[in-house]
Amino acid sequence: MGLGKKIVIVLGIIVIAFLLFSFIYNNTQPSYQDSLNVITDDGSNLQSSSYPYKAVINYEGSWYAEMGDPNYLVKESGYGNKSFVLDCAAWDRIAIDVQKQDYGSGELTVQLVKNGEVVEEKSSTNVTGHLVINYNY
Repeated sequence: MGLGKKIVIVLGIIVIAFLLFSFIYNNTQPSYQDSLNVITDDGSNLQSSSYPYKAVINYEGSWYAEMGDPNYLVKESGYGNKSFVLDCAAWDRIAIDVQKQDYGSGELTVQLVKNGEVVEEKSSTNVTGHLVINYNY
């Protein structure tokens, strides 16, 4: 076997190994949605106890929120009542920052729920309603 054939075989093995590594790496990475630290809670699936925190926003209007680990806040906007499971462990610090977007006079209420129990709650009827919850386990 000539030197040229040996080089082609070695290069072929390297290319196949590279393609195999790329395929395995790409299929084991979390998707963009999985990498967020907030999961919309639509009630269709039960979250495990590894995510004990839930943010509950009650307001009959439009709002904007940033929530989760204070170093990795996720931005959400919405209309009406919504709840979000926070991708934070029981020992993590939690931050929730919610503000009315429609300058309505209705009551904006934000709750931080841990394992089904409200651990902190704030509300406002101010037209610029801005609520902040900082929770340290």
